[in-house]
Amino acid sequence: MPSIMTIAIISERSPRGGEIVVAASTILSMTYLTVKPVSSNTACRDEFINACRMTIRNGIPKKYAGRIANPALLDAEYADFWLAFDTKGEKLARQIIQKSGQSVEIGKYDFPGMVHLFEHAVPDPPKDGDIKPWVGTLVSQLEPWKEKIRKMHLDRS
Repeated sequence: MPSIMTIAIISERSPRGGEIVVAASTILSMTYLTVKPVSSNTACRDEFINACRMTIRNGIPKKYAGRIANPALLDAEYADFWLAFDTKGEKLARQIIQKSGQSVEIGKYDFPGMVHLFEHAVPDPPKDGDIKPWVGTLVSQLEPWKEKIRKMHLDRS
């Protein structure tokens, strides 16, 4: 049986980076994938956690909110692949990998290199009002990634 793939979800956006990585981690959560949220900004509002829980089926956002890793303490071995949600996060992920002496260009499995900048511009979650539409949009945007990861898993099985 193949090992479980590990993806680091990184955002260095201030002040909502923590919420972005928690939502993305919750959305991408699958039994054959370890998802690790990474951000210097760890704040996650209760109303945000509740909106994720109500929008994402079988999601456990509170678990991910409690596991946001500080990027300053990580190395390239932390994940097989890094999915960045902003250019600051992408740059930091590249620095972490390069500092460990690994190439960011050579990916594991079928990932396109070690770091990928998410192809959609993700706005900050709303400060006020209904957060569920924001979460729902991110769910739709991440669906192709879920399929790509599912296919990689099946190809390795």
